Amino acid sequence: MSVAMMWFVVIAFLFSMFVFGGMLMFFLRAAFDSKEADIVDTPEEALEKKVFADDLH
Repeated sequence: MSVAMMWFVVIAFLFSMFVFGGMLMFFLRAAFDSKEADIVDTPEEALEKKVFADDLH
């Protein structure tokens, strides 16, 4: 394998890692929306908040 071919393989591998990481970050950011994470409850509000949406818990 020539030196140019090895550099091409290394650059292609690094590019694919960054693309995969970007896609993973995009989907994880969409799946775990963090808009509610900025809201800080007082202890009283936290005790009154309903944790589960159903009545089974």
